[in-house]
Amino acid sequence: MAEKHLAKTRKFKAEDINQILEIEKQAFPKTVFSKATLLNYADRLPDTFIVVQSGKDIVGYIIFDLTGHIYSTVVKKPYRRKGFGKMLFMYALRCAKKGLWLEVRSENREAIEFYKRLGMKIVGEIPNYYVDDHALIMRLENSIPP
Repeated sequence: MAEKHLAKTRKFKAEDINQILEIEKQAFPKTVFSKATLLNYADRLPDTFIVVQSGKDIVGYIIFDLTGHIYSTVVKKPYRRKGFGKMLFMYALRCAKKGLWLEVRSENREAIEFYKRLGMKIVGEIPNYYVDDHALIMRLENSIPP
């Protein structure tokens, strides 16, 4: 099992795409991003498509822009609750000086609780954002979470 202290964050590279696609399929089976979508993000946001790597394995990633909008973030299940998600979140928070915001499925309790532990608050809702669920909008103002 990978240890957080051996992990590093870095910018996405094209050769990461297959590992990212596997993470996507496992984490978001209902709304998986396509290879084309992920490569489009990599092209549009080359400085803010960040992976966390442990050894040769990509264990998670975050895609955000400098306004603080997080488009997607996920850590592989076996690596959750080990600090990798917080590592990615803190990277994004350092880059997006005005804070962070995202949309999350209202039924994704695990993610909502994770974001709350990082200091995010629910500030709105978008009905029918997903085909089968609505989105909660969560925000963290310009402050470092605990």
